[in-house]
Order: sequence, then C-alpha cells, then structure tokens
Amino acid sequence: MTRTAAFRLGIGGVAVAAAFSFCIGCATQALERARRDFYSGNFDEAERRLERRFPDQDRVLYLMERGTIRMFQGEYARAVRDFIDAYDRLVDLETYSITRGGASFVVNDTVQDFRGFPYERTLLHAFAAKCHFALGQWEEAAVEARRLLQSLDPDALRGYPDDAYSRYVAGAAFELTGDRSNARLQYQKAAELAPAARIEPDSGRPGGGAAPPGGVELLVFVMMGRAPRFESAIMPDIPTYAEIFAGSQKLGRSYPLTDTAELAAKSYEKDAARQIAKTAARIAAKEAISHQLSREDPLLGDLARLILIGLLEKPDTRRWETLPRYLQVARVSCPADLRSYTVEFKTESGITLSKREISFPLQRNGRLIVSFVRDIEGSPGG
Repeated sequence: MTRTAAFRLGIGGVAVAAAFSFCIGCATQALERARRDFYSGNFDEAERRLERRFPDQDRVLYLMERGTIRMFQGEYARAVRDFIDAYDRLVDLETYSITRGGASFVVNDTVQDFRGFPYERTLLHAFAAKCHFALGQWEEAAVEARRLLQSLDPDALRGYPDDAYSRYVAGAAFELTGDRSNARLQYQKAAELAPAARIEPDSGRPGGGAAPPGGVELLVFVMMGRAPRFESAIMPDIPTYAEIFAGSQKLGRSYPLTDTAELAAKSYEKDAARQIAKTAARIAAKEAISHQLSREDPLLGDLARLILIGLLEKPDTRRWETLPRYLQVARVSCPADLRSYTVEFKTESGITLSKREISFPLQRNGRLIVSFVRDIEGSPGG
C-alpha cells in the first residue's frame, strides 16, 4: 500500500470511527432514559423508548432490558419472547465476527456484540423461567432451567462466579415438574453457594426449617435494589430483606442468595488482565495509525490521535442495568385459600422502607403457590 493510499484509508477510518461512536451515543441516551423511567415505575414509557431500532451490536442488551421492563409490566409472554430472542442471538454470536473484532481495534470494544458476563447470561434464563412461573407454564420453565444449568457448566463459566439464586430458580422449576431428584441437587448447590440462607435441600426451604406435611406453601422470589453501574461495581448499599404477611399474620421472611454487585465485581476482576492487555495493544495500534497520518499531515495526525485515543478510547461499560441488586427467596407456610399477600421491605435493623400488597403473579401448582416481587412502585401486584 502506498503512503497516499494509507493516508486516505486513515482519514476514512477516523471519520467512520467518529460517526460510529456518535450513533452508539444516541442509542445509549435512549437506553439510559428507558432505565430512568423503569426505576421511576413508568414502565409504559420505558418500553416505548426501546421500540426504536438499536445498533445491532447492542441487540442482546436491548432485549434483556426490554424483557425486564415487560416482566414488571405484567407482560410475561412478551417478556419471555424478548429473553428467548436474546438467547437465540447469543447462540448465533458463538461465531466470532471478524469485521467487528477488527473494528474494535480502531474504535473500542463497544463496537463488538454485547454478550454480557456469564452471570448475566445465566440470569437471562432465570428471569425467563420466572415469567413462565407467572404464566403457570411449568414445563417451559424447566426448559429454561436446563439451559440455565448449561450456562453454569464449568466449561461455560471458565472461572467466572456461580450464582445461588439461579440455582434455586432451577431447583424450583424441577420441583414444579415433579423432578425431585434434580430439584434437591440444585437446592443443595444453592445452599453451598449461599450458606447464610440455610436452605434445606429436601424441602427447598431457606432459614433451616422444614415444610409441615400436607401444608400449602408460598414461594416468593424477592428482588430489591439496583445493580451498581460499571463505575461503582462494588458500591455499598443498605442490605434489605422482605417480610411476608397474609392479612395481619406474619408468614416469614426472605433470605439472601445473590448480590449481583458481587457477581459483577468478581467478573470484572476475572476479566481485568485480558482487558488491560487488549487495551494496551489497541492504543499502540491507534498510535501507529496516527503516526502514519502525521507523516503526510501533522495536523491530521494530531486530530486522529485526539479522536482515536482521546475521545474513543474508553472501556466497554455495557451491563444489564435493570437487574436487581439483591436476589432473595422466601418460602413460607400460608393459608390454603391465599389470594394475596403483603410484603414489607425492611433494613437489617428492622426499619420498614416500603410496603406492598401483591395479588399477582400468584400461580398454584399442587401445594405450592409461586410468586415474585420487586421493590419498585408500579410493578404488578398492587
């Protein structure tokens, strides 16, 4: 390649990189607004913001976020569709994109397809399974449980952290389809990963208790808080739990299984060395491009350095941010004719933060009633 050709290629590369970054920025703003609407309880507006077309490389993230919004709108079938579409996209992405892999060396890692950390891909199936629970689709939930366990296979995790909450969801899915052996195995693994929950593997009960024979139980998946952003991956927060009531009768409380901030922090730590090496190599490549352009035109070389390194050199901070921070479970004896229950979200010192009455989702399978709740005003149940 002649110096003139390299010069022209360099100009084109810098222009494309700048334009690409601008497009990504516009889509990011729309996603940020959708997240703000979601955490304000304005789910319809949050969903509307995600109806627009997003960059193809953000497709998986977009589906994860929209699926979560629809889940807490009570649109469980549509949420499942988004979660399954995200999974299908991830399967397709197993084939590496040479074009985007090369582009990430000129721009940054945000031009690559978002795949998420392993814990995000696992929770994708856990959330899909909970939507199936809400619809009474027990066999479909078990399908998601099997996919979930594939994502937790050691070859798939490759040293990234396991997740007690997802293990528990899988155990519940197997129990609800009569597969007691596999249910016990997953409850046991959840108990090992989250010893503070004191899960009894045979009954799946947290807190160390056993279910009374023949009684009806309420199983509530409790979700609280907001997973910290990239800049504050281990941001401290007020630990909370939920107390469950039927009328004035206290049924029990929730127990902690997973803190997604810890999963994120461990995942970033696992990824750190690889990211440092890749960033150093990318900066060196950008410096080489800028130096080549400087030989033709020093001002253009300085401009390329400003754009490629000063403006475009940034880490990939994309995360599934509508995830809760605290993932807990309550499994308590309840009245056989239960039609609703009340949740009080409390600090560890017992101070009530908020209270909500939940009437849906509330699906019964034999002696087990399954539900879930999140501490966002406006989500289903009130």
